[in-house]
This record gives sequence, structure tokens and C-alpha cells, in this order.
Amino acid sequence: MAMNTPNTSIFSYAIYIFIASFFIYLDFKFDTFTKPKNIYNSTILTSKFIVTDYLIDPLISIPNNLKSKSILEIENNELRDQLNKEYISKFIISNNEGFFLEEDELENFVEKEDSLNKAIFSKLVSFDSQNYFCCDDHKMSIRTISKPEDNLIQRPVISESGILGQVISDLNNIQEVMLLSNSRHYIPIVSKDFYCNAKGSGKPLIVTCSYSKLIWEDPLEVGQDFYSSGLGGIFPVGIHLGKVIEIRELNEVQREARFKLHANPLDHNFFAIMVSQ
Repeated sequence: MAMNTPNTSIFSYAIYIFIASFFIYLDFKFDTFTKPKNIYNSTILTSKFIVTDYLIDPLISIPNNLKSKSILEIENNELRDQLNKEYISKFIISNNEGFFLEEDELENFVEKEDSLNKAIFSKLVSFDSQNYFCCDDHKMSIRTISKPEDNLIQRPVISESGILGQVISDLNNIQEVMLLSNSRHYIPIVSKDFYCNAKGSGKPLIVTCSYSKLIWEDPLEVGQDFYSSGLGGIFPVGIHLGKVIEIRELNEVQREARFKLHANPLDHNFFAIMVSQ
């Protein structure tokens, strides 16, 4: 069966052609459609800009941004570590005599990378702040940046502010540090002509000395500075530790002096273990 041929009159085509020609004439003669065309073009360009700048480009740049952020974090950590090393080095140099460094050894410490055999830099691993404030067993754990060959047990641990304690265990390159305020810790101190073995009080930043009034009549006063004496050979000599904050009578013969430590373990997370004295 034959299909019917569409019955479209020539007149209809003529009308369409006339209308289209009329619109073309109006646009050519009077720029009738210039404004709509500009709006259309502007809309296309704006849409393209929005899609490109706010959708496509951010998606493309995600891997590079992540990589750049990672690199920046690494560089920032390296710079921070180097700055912390400089702070601790400055503390050691300013207390050169206390750390028993000879002049040539001091130059080696300052200028050479292998100076780590004198101060082994380390970072905080853990600190039980709850136990620090509530109880008397004050400790922290640190990890050395480089794996040392030296025996670190009993070595003093310092920050840029001063002496914090000493290493009591070293396992898998993680060192446990007993702080000066630990109730089981003692450090020999001196204040003018007064010497004693200061005992950790179990209170944050506080060490105490009990002494006889028959031997020391009035050796101390509140506000007086005290230092490490160096006796025993563990801690360096002459390092400023803090000040006397209280002197109280225990009985007719005994007095107790309370000292506040200058170096606060909560202030830092970068330390050094002194292995050459």
C-alpha cells in the first residue's frame, strides 16, 4: 500500500520565508535583536566561567592542593624542629660552663651536624597531665629524633627553659623521663652557701628541702634563687632552677623550704638529652 504524501501548501512555505526575511531585515536595519543576542552571549560566557572556575578547576586542582599542603606541612615541621634546636642550643651555650663543654667542643656543638652526640634532640610522645596534677608520679615519654648509640639512662633532660628531669628507661627508642617534681626524685641544689638534695614534692613544679636549724640558722629567704650544684655528676652545675617560695617550721629543730621550678614541662614538646658533660 502506498503511503500518503504530506499535503503542505506552497503558500505556507512562502509565509515562513517572508516572516524570517522580515526578522532578518529588522535586525539588519534597526539592530532589533542585538540586545537579546548580547544577553544570550553574556549568559553563555558567564555560565562557562562559573562552571570552569567553580566546578572544573577546583576538581582538577584537588590532587595538587593536597600534595602542596602535605609538602607545606613537612616543611613547617622541619622549620619548627630547627627553630626548637636553636632555642635549646642557645640555652646550652648560655650555660656553657655548667655543661662542662670545652671551647673547641662548644664550637663543634654549634657548627657541626654530628653535634647530636652532645645533645640528643627528642620530641614528646606522651604526657599524663591528669596524673601530673592529681598525683605524685610525674613522668613523660619522649622519642629521640635520631637513634643514639649512647646509654641514655640517668641522663638529664632539658628544654629551652631549663632542666626537667632525667631518663629512667629507654625501650625501642622511647625514653621515660622522671620529672624533678616526682616524689621519688632528688636533685642536688645550691643557693648561696646552702646545699641540699631537693626532693620532688609530688606537686607540679615544686621541690622541697628539709634542714636542721642547728646547722643552717637562716640560710634562705623567700624569692632567693637556687641552682643545680652538680654534685653526683648527673646534672650540670650552676643551672638556674627556680626560686624559694616558702619556708615553714616543721618542729623546733626542722624547717622545710619549698622551691618553685622555673622550667615547666607543659610549656614544650621538644627536648634534648644531654649525653656529654
